[in-house]
Amino acid sequence: MIIYNKDFDLSLNEYGIEVPILDDRSRRCFEELQKLDSSLSEISLDELDEISKEDLLRVHTEEFINELLSNKEKKITDCYELVDEQGNYRRYNPENAIHPLSLLVDKFLLQTQGTYFTLKKAFETKFAFGLCGGMHHAMSDRSRGFCLINDIVISARKFQHDIKPVNISVVDIDAHKGCGTSELTEHDQSIETLSIHMKSGWPLSADCGEGPWRIPSNIDIEIDTDEEDQYLLKLEEGLKKLTNLDLVIIVAGADPYSEDVLESANGIQLSKEQMLERDLLVYRFFKERNIPQAWVMAGGYGPKTWEVYFQFLKLFHGEEHA
Repeated sequence: MIIYNKDFDLSLNEYGIEVPILDDRSRRCFEELQKLDSSLSEISLDELDEISKEDLLRVHTEEFINELLSNKEKKITDCYELVDEQGNYRRYNPENAIHPLSLLVDKFLLQTQGTYFTLKKAFETKFAFGLCGGMHHAMSDRSRGFCLINDIVISARKFQHDIKPVNISVVDIDAHKGCGTSELTEHDQSIETLSIHMKSGWPLSADCGEGPWRIPSNIDIEIDTDEEDQYLLKLEEGLKKLTNLDLVIIVAGADPYSEDVLESANGIQLSKEQMLERDLLVYRFFKERNIPQAWVMAGGYGPKTWEVYFQFLKLFHGEEHA
């Protein structure tokens, strides 16, 4: 099942934020899929469960959540680092904004609703892909790396609390280490984490200093510069080490793609063909073992990253309807 609603789109440019996350990542992917199957339709927002304060507090500190809900504009400013140390705007032009920054908090909550819906549908049907979510850098007490809240762990714990106390694996194939997810689940044996990421890129580069972003995942796979030819083998070896296999969440960042424009993601340069091999490796690994898999988008920057999601979902759709 493919999960999409046009209201998931962040539309950052409408808030004056100048970050190269383009809404057509999800929208264009879905529209192209509809050309293949006219029966595909957007989900209704009425189908989504509310994300309550209690859900947020299972993951984030009370101080952080209280400030998030009471001072929304500041938290968005922190999340996107819109003000530098001298107090000047960066990545932000308020003259171009047609909405206040505070409304973006509601967008992030809606994305989290989409992620949770994706988990539920994956558990029912064995596969669901949410064209939303994947905010893997948000930590217990802070936003980080364009991630306001950690929809992955919020949804996992809400599922465990509301639906069934299953053991969950989070498989993070974004270019950046899933540092927030690792920090949040460090002492939680019910949620196992695997992250395959740049060895020395953000948030692990020397200039990042020491901090909770260096807390290890259960399985960390570091890809050094020019090791793209070893990527698939290392990923497969890591997948075989997973043990929490009642439900798996795949954080399917498109930023290892060589056409991604984010400079801090250029430590991994996979071709379009390698990106498809990556996604099919993960998908078939869990399908062969009959493990429900919920996919979310995570990072992907610039005008071509939608192609990464589309090529995988096109092939998935063809296999499922052959």
